Amino acid sequence: MTRRWLVVAGAVVLVLIAVVVVAASDRERPRSQASGADGSQPVVAFIGDSWTAGTGASDGPGYAERTIDQLGWDGHVLGVGGSGYVAPGPGQPFAGRIRPALDTEPDVVVMQGSINDTATDVATLAAAARRTLERLAAEAEPGTRFLVLGASHTPGTTAEAVDGINAAVAAAAASAGLMFVDPAAENWTDPADPAIWADPWHPNDLGHQRVADRLAPLLREIAGG
Repeated sequence: MTRRWLVVAGAVVLVLIAVVVVAASDRERPRSQASGADGSQPVVAFIGDSWTAGTGASDGPGYAERTIDQLGWDGHVLGVGGSGYVAPGPGQPFAGRIRPALDTEPDVVVMQGSINDTATDVATLAAAARRTLERLAAEAEPGTRFLVLGASHTPGTTAEAVDGINAAVAAAAASAGLMFVDPAAENWTDPADPAIWADPWHPNDLGHQRVADRLAPLLREIAGG
């Protein structure tokens, strides 16, 4: 009888030691500088055009995947070539991806574009962008953060066309209370640098990496870490 109690007592001690070791290990495990609402890695969802889809990158990952990898976050990329705030591409405009993006329960949403709306008059584009961004902000969970990323200057598009698009989208973002960044004005991808272009409209691997290098610090700051 005494031996049986000694065995039980010994097992209990071993279990308690294991619990203490696991708890100590959990306390010592470093966390990411930025974290999601529940302490996990932040989640970022990208909505955009062919740049977001990674067109021009020879090895697959475009700027969105490279940004996700650089941050070490969880990410979802909803990029469709040819699409914009008005242009549907082969599917729907950006607004058609709002619900799928929000269903990923993102901490941050990036809306990128849209050079595909160059054929749309500015008034129509501005109205569509305002509706899209206001809906995005209204349907997102409280605490979700946003970055509206304008179009970039490219060798194949006039600077005037890109600047007109970005002015309309910037006004729409302001109307929705969302942060807007103009990569054309900040020259993230120099249209005069042949080393970063896969074709007149899309960056190559180096070009996508340059966008990621500029975008990752912004998203880290937006996420609060």
